[in-house]
Amino acid sequence: MAQVGKVAALVGQRSIAVYEFPVPDVDDESILLGVGLTGVCGSDLHRYQDVGEKLDLALPVVMGHEITGRALKMGRRANEVMKADQPLREGDRVVVYAQRPCGQCHWCREFGHTARCVGPRPTGYGYRYGSVDAPPYFTGGFGDYLLLGPGTWIWRIPDDVPWEAAALAEPLSMGIRAVERALSLPSWKNEQTLTFGGSVAILGAGAIGVLTAAAARLAGAGQVILVGAPRGALEVAQRAGVADVTIDIDQVGPAERIERVRALTPGGYGADVVFEAAGVPVAFLEGLEMLRPLGTYVELGCMIDTGKTVPLNVARHLTQKDLILYTVAAQPAQTIGKAVRTIAATHQRIDYPSFVGQVLPIAETGQAFPLLEHPAAKPIKVAVRGAGY
Repeated sequence: MAQVGKVAALVGQRSIAVYEFPVPDVDDESILLGVGLTGVCGSDLHRYQDVGEKLDLALPVVMGHEITGRALKMGRRANEVMKADQPLREGDRVVVYAQRPCGQCHWCREFGHTARCVGPRPTGYGYRYGSVDAPPYFTGGFGDYLLLGPGTWIWRIPDDVPWEAAALAEPLSMGIRAVERALSLPSWKNEQTLTFGGSVAILGAGAIGVLTAAAARLAGAGQVILVGAPRGALEVAQRAGVADVTIDIDQVGPAERIERVRALTPGGYGADVVFEAAGVPVAFLEGLEMLRPLGTYVELGCMIDTGKTVPLNVARHLTQKDLILYTVAAQPAQTIGKAVRTIAATHQRIDYPSFVGQVLPIAETGQAFPLLEHPAAKPIKVAVRGAGY
């Protein structure tokens, strides 16, 4: 193993710097992870674009929370203090939950929603705000290594699951939680019909949108309509079997998009369930127009407050449709476990690796963000490759 490794940090608006530091050693209760692949999340992109202007964050920050890696060194008591799904050995590949919840605060104790933790706890991985040159240096997924401390939630990656599939566990978990929200209406009302052949429209062809489409497909949706761009991403999703129909927003205007979705649904009333995963506030209104009366709407795209708003006609857009509205901002650790198991069970029939369109070394992390902003060549997912790959 190398004596030094690279880490990439956000140091200012649209500015990434790469540093080299000595690789930290493990104590009795830690694990040194060689990072495999870390996905670049849309929230990372928002921080890159808006830090110092609309987002007030302490810098520099080592981002990267969609983390996979290989256990290179394990402390003597590591298996006793980690929240792993099975005992780990050096060499095992794993998926890591970026949060380290306290387990004792109101949200952890009463609801088990660890992402809402407000108790005293160690900083999460990819969310460490402060000087990048303070040990242990490797605190986020955009690095060659990552030092895992006690209380970290970990899942072992089955041997036959490719890195590129495992790296999608975190964004897939968001899609799973969104679909679970859509399914939470009592069935006796007969208003929610996603499963057993229902029609679903999803706005957004990034990783969250495409993986929400995958979750909806696996949950039993009969028709999945994916609305977004660029065309290449839509084609990948359709070839992978997670979308039946795609609508390219670069070629079709808003009014026509709404009509096309409605025309594809029984009676032309609109989709049974709509998921907004584009992360653009105006898409929230467009999705409402695509939803049928008594339908279910799930908003999971606009998670970072950038100050952008849209005019909402409450009567027309919400009340008169008598709809069910859910939102998703984060996921508890258990949902990551569901995603890991889902990928393990379905990766032979869903081509998850095809969603990872670009893999970059740590030294080129800064190139990931212009790629995700490219209007025509934007991949569904960009990932950064560490020393454990």
